[in-house]
Amino acid sequence: AYSPDLNPIEHLWSKRRVESEQPDTIEELQDKVIEVWNKIDKEYLENLVRSMPMRCQAVIDAKGGPTKY
Repeated sequence: AYSPDLNPIEHLWSKRRVESEQPDTIEELQDKVIEVWNKIDKEYLENLVRSMPMRCQAVIDAKGGPTKY
């Protein structure tokens, strides 16, 4: 349950960080997160979802050990 191999959001965060100056307000941070989220390619997200069966099988095959994901 705690495996990053089974958490595709880890791959999303590694690609799409909110890289900017420290926001002064919560509203500025929220605006930046929304801006970055809206730039994420839909196909990239779909591929992450489609990869879940392979990720699960890789974790099973590795008996909970590290995988290529």
